[in-house]
Amino acid sequence: MRLRIFEHISQRYDELGQLEAGEEHLTVMSNVFAQIGTLDVDGIRKMWTSVVIPQLRVSMSGQALSNCIENLATKLEENTVFCDVGSGIGNVCLQILAETRCKKVIGVEVIPSRCHNAVIALENAKRYFPEYFAGKNAIFINDDFVNCVSRLTEERVNVIFAHSWMFDDDLMLKFTEVVTAVPTVLCVVTSRRLADRALQGSPLKVVSQIHLTADWNDQAPFYVYTKSLAT
Repeated sequence: MRLRIFEHISQRYDELGQLEAGEEHLTVMSNVFAQIGTLDVDGIRKMWTSVVIPQLRVSMSGQALSNCIENLATKLEENTVFCDVGSGIGNVCLQILAETRCKKVIGVEVIPSRCHNAVIALENAKRYFPEYFAGKNAIFINDDFVNCVSRLTEERVNVIFAHSWMFDDDLMLKFTEVVTAVPTVLCVVTSRRLADRALQGSPLKVVSQIHLTADWNDQAPFYVYTKSLAT
């Protein structure tokens, strides 16, 4: 499936770090971290089944949801709006759409060619594999994530993921300010801890650390934050 969806990605593009000629200057701009690094297929699955759904269940445990665990998990998946900050060519977003009942994912990516290639990948996915992607949507936003609070709020994003390992302290502060400013966010998975000073007064709390398989580390550590809405 992956080979068909990303058939438009050339070896040359990968060798250049998934950058087009002329995009190099973007990698040194403020708030930009352009290194490629992503969870592998199993890592994405583990994040979804071992972190996202269980933490949403905890967050929503006081809500008027079905008492049946199976139905609850189904409803949680269908109502999850997942956002990948630094979504690259869209592999994480599209795998989640293909393998779960999640109906909408958001990718935020500052490099224009990556965002463009993610849009093409979505078109390929819907053309080649309608049985997995029909009735589902991925929205890829080409922008600096610090500008995206209103859009993420509008889309009712409730899960945010970021491979933030190389974010410096200033960028982590800005990232934390973004996730705390989106009122619908219930779960955050990040490879660097959120900035404590920006979490003061926020209901988002770190609840665990999980190790996921990725292309840079077989046991890449990620911090999990959850906002409890239980009554």
